[in-house]
Amino acid sequence: MPRITGRHGQILVFINVITSVLLIFSMAIVSLATSARQAEKIESLKIISKNIAEAAISKAIWCLNQSDGNNCGGSYGSSYSGENDMSFGGGVFDISITMIDMRTKEIQATAYYPSKIKILSKSIIKTRAATNIDTASFVYGAQVGEGGLEMGQSSTLNGSVYSLGDISGATGAQITGDAYVAGGTALAADQQHTDYNLDFTFGKTSPVIDLAQSFIPQNNNVLNKISLYIKKVGSPADINIKIVSDNNNSPGSTVYAGAELDSSIVSTGYGWIDVSFGSPPLLSSGTKYWLILDAGVHSSKYWTIGTDAFDNYANGTMYNCSNWSSCGWSASGYDINFKIWLGGVETGIDDMSIGANAYAHNLEDSTVGGIAEAYNIKDSTIGGDARANSIELATIGGNASSTNITDSTVGGNLWCQSYANTTVGGTNYCPAAVVPPVDPGQIGMPISDALINEWKTDAESGGIINGDQTISVDTSLGPKKIVGNLSISTNKTLAVAGTIYVTGNITMGNGSHISLDSSYGSASGVIIADGQATINNGAIFDGAGTGSYVMLITTFAHPTDEAALIGNADTIIVYAPHGIIRIDNNGAIKEAIGYKLKISNSASLTYEAGLSSISFSSGPTGGWSELKGTWRVIE
Repeated sequence: MPRITGRHGQILVFINVITSVLLIFSMAIVSLATSARQAEKIESLKIISKNIAEAAISKAIWCLNQSDGNNCGGSYGSSYSGENDMSFGGGVFDISITMIDMRTKEIQATAYYPSKIKILSKSIIKTRAATNIDTASFVYGAQVGEGGLEMGQSSTLNGSVYSLGDISGATGAQITGDAYVAGGTALAADQQHTDYNLDFTFGKTSPVIDLAQSFIPQNNNVLNKISLYIKKVGSPADINIKIVSDNNNSPGSTVYAGAELDSSIVSTGYGWIDVSFGSPPLLSSGTKYWLILDAGVHSSKYWTIGTDAFDNYANGTMYNCSNWSSCGWSASGYDINFKIWLGGVETGIDDMSIGANAYAHNLEDSTVGGIAEAYNIKDSTIGGDARANSIELATIGGNASSTNITDSTVGGNLWCQSYANTTVGGTNYCPAAVVPPVDPGQIGMPISDALINEWKTDAESGGIINGDQTISVDTSLGPKKIVGNLSISTNKTLAVAGTIYVTGNITMGNGSHISLDSSYGSASGVIIADGQATINNGAIFDGAGTGSYVMLITTFAHPTDEAALIGNADTIIVYAPHGIIRIDNNGAIKEAIGYKLKISNSASLTYEAGLSSISFSSGPTGGWSELKGTWRVIE
């Protein structure tokens, strides 16, 4: 009996242990389930308070643009200072506004759910609003159109350059960074439809959010860019542009290329906007393709595009839907105003010293410190690797890959289909399959004509001055439109208080000075001329603070006469989208963007890293909008 009792005792202990373990596991599972439900509940509550905070931000920007304070707590417009304890969406919010400078305000929205007394969730969002602010990105030290870049003896471009036309140099001419020359574009669009008789809104309400336009190319060639006749309402998000296949007369699922239409370069008035493809697709003649405009959706920030209501484009038509990748497309019976640009002339780099890398169709008589990728490389020295279809009379420090290579020296390994009279320091893998490089894709100008026209309108809103104007004493001016010429006398100062638009020429004397009014803060300012701009030696340009610059724009267009002639001037951005910029007399400027750029003997251009993203203000008054890139969730 004692032995049996002991066994029963052991079994009881064992059962108790098992029961305890099972109980612990059960409690753990219940705890995990409870924790998961609790986390889900917290997250759901957080979403509610975040939505309330977002609504508060929208209201703040709305109140900054109102002309009375009936729904804004009494204050309104630029004087709007925020509100407290405002009920919305089952919770409450506070809005506080801090002045950054005369054109920029920081908005903080704090949301409580369901109340400040019983807080189940709380969210804080900050963003900035600006008045008459437009942004532009200058990625390269110089960006040049089809006219190309010409550099004189001992001239220097400190930075990288991107060009749609040839880059040519002379003895001692050097680019310290990378050099890109895109494949040339034909002078005429392969396909286009420009009949405009109807505004068509998209990206505002479902189901008309995304658009598609079919087209059939006439030629076999790479697609460099497309152009759209478009405008915006508010500040919508960028549009994703896609070229896709056809599927039984509807957009297909195969994407051949993608790019973004930058909202910042689009105006509130119509203009032709170019969108380029970094990796240009090869299109086939007689094949149907679809141009997709993949937009976001917002009730107050959306797009309007010019269309033909009579569907007169013979090679395609326009469709719309709510989401291009998953919706059923509907025929609109219209056509988008568009242009399709296919490849054209060959471009290249000749007689240049390039400190970093070089990318072009042709590379000749040049020295490259880094790698080189070109369809043809001839009479050149490459410090790094080289990749081409044809290499001739070249010295390559690294590896080389080319369909054919002759009369050359390769320091590393060689891959080719055929070679002759070539010395290889590494391993010779010829014959081998070789894929030649493609030309760099095109990129558009950072500022559109439509945006420039908008700035002209902003200047005119401040008043019109008729007749030529000479600044012979220190003067503050702007926003103003001058119907005539503007001259700034030697050693005199023009303080820019708003955008200045000159219908004629601008001339700055030796030692003259243009500065932005302190109210610009960190924003940059604009001076525009329809005529030529001449900046003589010693001219000085000052922004209003850190990251603030003066940009001189000239819309003058002539095949040989300069749109802008820059002497020994500094800290200026020069923009001539349709004309020639010439830098003379050891001139040293920060950025040059134009149809064509000439850097004379011993002159220089030095790119400044802070130019990669600049905000431009066109005047001290105007509507307030959210400043792109400043939105952040604090809590």
